[in-house]
Amino acid sequence: MKIILFSIFLILVGSVSSFNFLVFCPLYAHSHHKFLAKIADTLSDAGHNVTFLAPIILRKYENVKYLESTKDIVYIQPSKKLESLGVTSDYSKFWSQDATAIQFVPAIKAFTRMFQQLYEDLKNDLSVLDELKNRKFDAMVFEFLCATSYPIAEYLEIKALFPSLSMTHHPFMSRLIGEPSSPTVMPSMISSFGDDMTFSERLQNTIGDVFFNLFVHPPPMVSFKNPERLVDIADMTARSPFLFMNGNPYLDYPRALLTKTVMIGGISVNATQMKQEKLSEEYNQILNKNKKNVLISFGSMIFSKDMPTIYKQTIVRVIESFPDVSFIWKYEEDDVSFSKNLSNLHFSKWVPQTALLADSRLSAFITHAGLGSVTELSYMGKPAVLIPVFADQLRNSKTLERHNGSITLSKYDLSDFDKLRSAIETILTEDRFKINAERLAQQLQDQPVSPHDLLVKHAEFGAKYGELPNLDPISRQMSYISFYMIDIIVFVGSIVLLVLALFFVIARWVLRQCLRPKQKVE
Repeated sequence: MKIILFSIFLILVGSVSSFNFLVFCPLYAHSHHKFLAKIADTLSDAGHNVTFLAPIILRKYENVKYLESTKDIVYIQPSKKLESLGVTSDYSKFWSQDATAIQFVPAIKAFTRMFQQLYEDLKNDLSVLDELKNRKFDAMVFEFLCATSYPIAEYLEIKALFPSLSMTHHPFMSRLIGEPSSPTVMPSMISSFGDDMTFSERLQNTIGDVFFNLFVHPPPMVSFKNPERLVDIADMTARSPFLFMNGNPYLDYPRALLTKTVMIGGISVNATQMKQEKLSEEYNQILNKNKKNVLISFGSMIFSKDMPTIYKQTIVRVIESFPDVSFIWKYEEDDVSFSKNLSNLHFSKWVPQTALLADSRLSAFITHAGLGSVTELSYMGKPAVLIPVFADQLRNSKTLERHNGSITLSKYDLSDFDKLRSAIETILTEDRFKINAERLAQQLQDQPVSPHDLLVKHAEFGAKYGELPNLDPISRQMSYISFYMIDIIVFVGSIVLLVLALFFVIARWVLRQCLRPKQKVE
């Protein structure tokens, strides 16, 4: 009997295999870290060995706790040049500037310079990577935006790569794997349009898409092993078994996807855990003062303190016009002299956003529409006023607005008292927004396969089998002419024209014969 039980135990143990995952996450932007950290923790919770490689770029993120379950964290200290590149990045200008594709390119290039310098630093000192070689990783998860990931993966000889994106969509990624991504029906990564576009909007979206493809691309990087060989980023991406995207099909625009693209949007939201979070006595007192409460936060990359003075003054005037509503405003400095010392306005440099969104006493959220905030408020069913500032926030706001639980304003509307007040009043008084927001939250809770299961099952499958050529569409290798059937259209069109021409010649001949005058016979 003991032998049988022992045999069963061996079978069960043998059937459960853990893989070695490397999650590569340069520390430069809060939302990106949070997404990759959640992937790491989810894989750790599933019983796998996860190493979190975190080169530091911005010091302010060095001591932020992003990980819970993952204990194997490898930090890389920045060179002086890399640290200076991170510090000089300033996005506050977008409070007063448009964020079109052309104007956003310099910000993208700033990220590219950071990652290029990180690559140079690693190339000059491979000691950390040499230590990691012994761990024999089965798979690597990284953000596609950071091209430094590819020479690292090649150097460590990792067989399965999982390029990921903390945003919902990247046309360049889609095209690399042969996935349809037409700008006529799919808003680009930083588009301010929805999927139902006018001719003018489709034209602008297409121009922006083409502009990005021409001017925003990863820099050339040579192999850490062989300085004579360039790393083929496009080919390595195309051969990846899966791509993990921070989009959710029940929230985002419907679109054609390959099996390679795995939508894990919502992976960073644990609704049950959020609802169990406890607020401090300070926040409890604020929420208990009035029946309605509003949270204001513009995220972690662009700060409220940097917005134009007229915006701050307008917000304060609007808040003053709602004496029976409490407002909590995430504001990053102590000087709030512009606030008129309103009794219903409370400032905080940091707010427990998830706990507040999960609290039934919170009535609405005024947000910049960062993807993390949009996902959290969607899962919690909160009505919102969305005021996107730059990057993918414009696209996110349109994505959520189509579910009829939110109102979108332009950032320039922050100087318009009537518009801002009307939007907040509508959100607070019209029940349809609350009903629609809660309906979306229920759908996300009830989705057939959870983002957690999608991530774990695909990550395990990819780690086990590596590259999956059977998922690589032949369309990726087709020419533009073949893919869009231009050759077939020309061929069929030529035949049709030939037949029509022949028909015309025959008809003309027959007509001439019929109309020819009859000759008299003498």
